[in-house]
Amino acid sequence: MSVLKSELKQLVTQEVGVRVEDALEGAKNDLFVLEGRQAGFFEGAKIAEALLGFVDKDLTEGLLELPVATEVKKYVTRCVHALNNAGQNASNLRIEQTGKVKALTQTVSMLSDIVEKEKAKAAAILAAEAAPPSENARDRVMGVAPVSIKELRLAEEAVAAPVAAAPEPVSVPAPVAAPPAPLVRFSTKGRGGRKSRASNS
Repeated sequence: MSVLKSELKQLVTQEVGVRVEDALEGAKNDLFVLEGRQAGFFEGAKIAEALLGFVDKDLTEGLLELPVATEVKKYVTRCVHALNNAGQNASNLRIEQTGKVKALTQTVSMLSDIVEKEKAKAAAILAAEAAPPSENARDRVMGVAPVSIKELRLAEEAVAAPVAAAPEPVSVPAPVAAPPAPLVRFSTKGRGGRKSRASNS
């Protein structure tokens, strides 16, 4: 891995981390709202339930008649159940939101660890590029090619042996040209010319 790739990975991870942190802040605010709703609904249910005692007291003192007191208690009881249900729903949403906050917190921590590791890798690569190559396998850094045996041997030979002088160029004699071949003239007449015809006759 090169330093450029490591720096690019750091930039991308940091950008993602910033966005996740923004989502985490929003999730925390939503969690606080749900916690407030849960507490408010349950507290309202307790207050409504306490009103049932006043209905019984008024019924005992004769301020309310029995049918009226019965109707009042029925609707107050419905209010208590409704508030308890709303508080339970808020509690369920709060539990879900708590899990979301924990997940985003772990994601931010993981992204931060990735950035720190990439910074360490980039620093190690820069240090390895600045330092001479090491022959020990334990000292090698990830992303840096190890020194081969052939490279070590050539480096040792270059240091130990003096630079050999270049050999003098050897003069090669020019090739001897072969004598030209004699020209052979061919007669355009055939074997049977006029003379041969006359002698045959």
